[in-house]
Amino acid sequence: KKATERKIMSSMQQRKGPNVTGFLGLLQPIADGLKLFTKETVVPSASNPVNFVLAPIFTFFLSLLSWAVLPINSAFPFSDLNLGLIYIFAV
Repeated sequence: KKATERKIMSSMQQRKGPNVTGFLGLLQPIADGLKLFTKETVVPSASNPVNFVLAPIFTFFLSLLSWAVLPINSAFPFSDLNLGLIYIFAV
C-alpha cells in the first residue's frame, strides 16, 4: 500500500526518482537542484518582499552558527568554546 501511495504522490508532484536520474541515483541532487531553480517564485502581494526573501537566508545562517560549537573531531575543533550549549541556546 505504501509503495502505491508513494508512486501516486511522486507522479502528482512530477518528481523523478533515483532510479531515473543516473547510475545508482548519483544525479539525484543535480536533478533536485535544477527543479528548484526552474520553479516559479511566488511572493505574496501583501508581504514585504525584502523580508520574504531574507527570512529563510537568516534562518539558514543561524542554523549554520549552531554547528560552529559542536565537537566534530577532537583534532579539528571549529571553535573551542567551553560554553557551547549556552551559545547554541543564545543563537
